[in-house]
Amino acid sequence: MNTKAASILLWIFEVIAVIAVILIALSIAKQFSDETALRKINAAEDISMMVNTLVGLPGDALVEYPRDLSKFTVALTTQYVVIFEKDAKVDGETRNFILPSDYGAVGIVKQKGKVCLQKIGKTISVEECPKP
Repeated sequence: MNTKAASILLWIFEVIAVIAVILIALSIAKQFSDETALRKINAAEDISMMVNTLVGLPGDALVEYPRDLSKFTVALTTQYVVIFEKDAKVDGETRNFILPSDYGAVGIVKQKGKVCLQKIGKTISVEECPKP
């Protein structure tokens, strides 16, 4: 076999492999740059921290989430918060938290712009913010 032909063939395979790696990297970068995904991640993290903060506060409290969540549904349980688009739980962002044994967390808000967390006694709920 001709060594020059073999080296050219090897060079072509190397170029194809490099192009494939670049395309895969660009595809992954595009998925991570999706604004909707980032907003879901940030909202789930923020609401999880807000629940932990409300547990530490004495008395009752009402806290408004500062960003618009009209594109998302927010579901809160005693173990986690889930942020997902529309009514399907496909590609939802989940963040776990640990509540004391006598505390509870409940609620679901479907595509409302202003979302509030309310603590009454030992129950934390997510709901649409009251109109001023």
